[in-house]
Amino acid sequence: MIYIFLCILLSTLIFVTFKLFDRFKVNNFQAITINYLIACVFGYITVDSNLSFNQITELPWLPNGIVIGILFIVVFNIFALSAQKAGVAITAVSSKMSVILPVALGFIVFKEHIIWLKVIGIVFALLAFYLTFKKDKTAVIDKKYMLLPLILFFGNGINDTTMSFTKKTFGIATDNDVMLLLNVIFTTSLIIGVVYISISIIRGKVKLELKNIYAGIILGLLNYASTFYFFKSLSLYDNSVFFPIFNVSIVAMSAIIGFLVFKERLKLINWAGILLAIAAILLIAFAEKI
Repeated sequence: MIYIFLCILLSTLIFVTFKLFDRFKVNNFQAITINYLIACVFGYITVDSNLSFNQITELPWLPNGIVIGILFIVVFNIFALSAQKAGVAITAVSSKMSVILPVALGFIVFKEHIIWLKVIGIVFALLAFYLTFKKDKTAVIDKKYMLLPLILFFGNGINDTTMSFTKKTFGIATDNDVMLLLNVIFTTSLIIGVVYISISIIRGKVKLELKNIYAGIILGLLNYASTFYFFKSLSLYDNSVFFPIFNVSIVAMSAIIGFLVFKERLKLINWAGILLAIAAILLIAFAEKI
């Protein structure tokens, strides 16, 4: 149980870290790029693969991995902005409820059997979105920030769907194969980040600051450790046990931390939306057991 607890705690701390980035004026893109450098270093140390560079370039799923890597760094930056501008609680709900996209596309693309618990879960999730984001008419809210959780929802969902499609289509089953795929993804994200930052520095738009490097190292360690304990937990528990606990706990913990630590004000109807989101995640997860 300690692995699940550590996985949940570290994943929730990533939300908190992004919120603190805003407070300490950390450049998101620079920190996230350094984060992928850390992930790459640890990833290539731990993966058990004797493949040469030429053999890696011939892997049939390589183009998919590159596309996912591009999506990863884009979505992670949206993730950071959403946590900072829209709030930790709402960002957690958006990122975790994105599970309904691969589930819905599973019905359409993979012709999976329609399970009514999943359908009800999807309906609950859509209603939860409305309740979570509903604000007072008198409240002054920058609409561009409220779009961030919605963009994150679709971005994260597309990521999960592409990952699932890649794993099913190319038979990526073992933990080591998954780690090799992750290494390709992280490397692609790192290259994109380095190119973008280099161009920005050459043009004089930004400068590389030590605080961004330190922040990126902290984020990278949290990200890698959460991924490590994620796979450790998956190896010990069934998916039907792990995923409901993991997703629901992160939504709940993020909402509580957002309220207590960052003083995020949520109406009763918003809390109802968060509870409905938790119910939706549980319904979709438990439907897998049928």
